[in-house]
Amino acid sequence: MADMQIISADALQSPLPHKDYTMHLLQATAANGLLPAERLEALRSGLQHAAAERAAQYTAGRSTTVTRRQAEAFYASVFTQLDAVLLTAQDDEEALGMLRTMPLTELLDQGALLTVHAYEYAKEHFRKAYKQTKPVQTSFFHALLKDFEQFCTKYDARFRATDTKVSYSYPLLCGRQIPENGAVGVCRYYASLSIESDFLCCFDPADILAMMTRYAKRFLTSPDMIAENIAELVLRHFVIRLLCDIQGSSVSVTADMIEAVQAEYGSVPAEQLCTVIRQKLGEQLMPVRQPVMQYLDEMLPEFAAAMHGRIADNRLEGWLAPEKNET
Repeated sequence: MADMQIISADALQSPLPHKDYTMHLLQATAANGLLPAERLEALRSGLQHAAAERAAQYTAGRSTTVTRRQAEAFYASVFTQLDAVLLTAQDDEEALGMLRTMPLTELLDQGALLTVHAYEYAKEHFRKAYKQTKPVQTSFFHALLKDFEQFCTKYDARFRATDTKVSYSYPLLCGRQIPENGAVGVCRYYASLSIESDFLCCFDPADILAMMTRYAKRFLTSPDMIAENIAELVLRHFVIRLLCDIQGSSVSVTADMIEAVQAEYGSVPAEQLCTVIRQKLGEQLMPVRQPVMQYLDEMLPEFAAAMHGRIADNRLEGWLAPEKNET
């Protein structure tokens, strides 16, 4: 009854990386005996057949002989298609259950459909993000348009699924990484940009631009040449005001505010600082921007740790662009 073996998280070393997820899952199952040998062999055979089918389609049925590079691209495309469906599982155990019980052809068909959906949703997310960031858009964000055009016109999910044409050159808030391959990864990236644009919409563009101008001036450049994530710059300044219990959606801070935060939170552990920021942000954003708050919530531990480090080193002001104190 090997196929009824109970799967343990320790055996799978959960959670497995999302990048090349199916490959990691198969390697874990083979190493730990979590699938019967006959099922593993059937999966290997099915994957070979799926890749061979793509080779035949690529050559319009004239041949199944392709270059090694093309063959690798076909295999990668098959695995990327499987990733799309297996990553919908709640955890690695559920994904393994799908591999154990569902026909490979069904998994691939579902993966193909999910890839199409990801491709279409990705385009919607980018268009929204591009439109909403227009008032405060940097040249680095604008440069994403070229990748987007390539993704729309040249992405080939069937034969070159990992070659999305998207380089993720504009950083996400707190350096968030995109681990998934193919259109699923692009969809996550563009969806993240879309949510960050929603966050920016909580503030007056003129106020953001004024802050960006002050920040750029410190580095002898212009606002459109700021290479950092603009949503993160806004979050830094907004959090300073929240920690000073100043209401409103302005991102203008002064040296006095920074000194007050430095003094009040200098001895507060990073975890406690994160809790305070989460509470204050929730009070401001949750009522009308719950998806934004959910997105920010994932990054707050890292954000708070970075702020805590700067407070501890008395370098908080270097993270910001304060106005001159009013006299």
